[in-house]
Amino acid sequence: MQLLDTPENTEKLVDGIKLFYNNVMEQKDLRHFFFGMTVDKLVKDIELYQDFVMPKPERYYRESFSQTSPSAIQIKAPQFDELQITLQTTLRSAGYLKSQIPVLSAKLLELFEESRAQMADENIKVWKPLEVTNQLVSDLYNANRTDARLEKNGDVYGSRGFFYPFWTRVAGDTKQIIFIGQGFSTSVDTPQATMEAFCKQVNDKLTHQKFQVRPSPKGPVLFARHAISYAHGVPTRMLMRGAKLFATTFEAAMNMDNDKLLKNIIR
Repeated sequence: MQLLDTPENTEKLVDGIKLFYNNVMEQKDLRHFFFGMTVDKLVKDIELYQDFVMPKPERYYRESFSQTSPSAIQIKAPQFDELQITLQTTLRSAGYLKSQIPVLSAKLLELFEESRAQMADENIKVWKPLEVTNQLVSDLYNANRTDARLEKNGDVYGSRGFFYPFWTRVAGDTKQIIFIGQGFSTSVDTPQATMEAFCKQVNDKLTHQKFQVRPSPKGPVLFARHAISYAHGVPTRMLMRGAKLFATTFEAAMNMDNDKLLKNIIR
């Protein structure tokens, strides 16, 4: 769901953000959340970085959200819970449907926290689109306690430090960063239909990430792909969080393989 996709949706969302901002600023126990921030800054960052908000499991939206900002600037847990309630109540007043509010409020809070983090920490880096390369992504991974290397085709292979190994590809022609996960068959004789049935089970449970089956000379492959536009730049903290979530989701899929159809290199 794009937050700012049409003039009508943009106007509605901006009005909702203004209302939320004013509601927060009127509460002395919450107003420090937006210290030094403006509505214009919040809206601009949504436009720039909304693609980096990864889809979450459905259960995530039924619970109290976790703070995603660095620990040094996080607010007290009860205050964050109150902030979440205030946002969801405000969005309802702004005309959003009850069914829309959990996902919308989660995305907005994550982007608001990114805005706060960028203002509070001079070390938080945002890459310009022309800077982005596979090597830069590899260096970022390695600087964040994960292991990564460049493959022969230029893709970045991330291994230790992620819940499951995967590849990252910078597609400069389309200005996309693409996460790619693959699970390989334990046998070349694994029937395609058997793997398709397993893939359906995965998709039925992990509804936030689409999995597919692709044929290969060594047997069918479980495949997942997630593309992020970096046309407006790359907030590196959000990129790291997105990469880790993608790897975690792929691990969850591999752990569903009770029949050992796939080579699980983690087990």
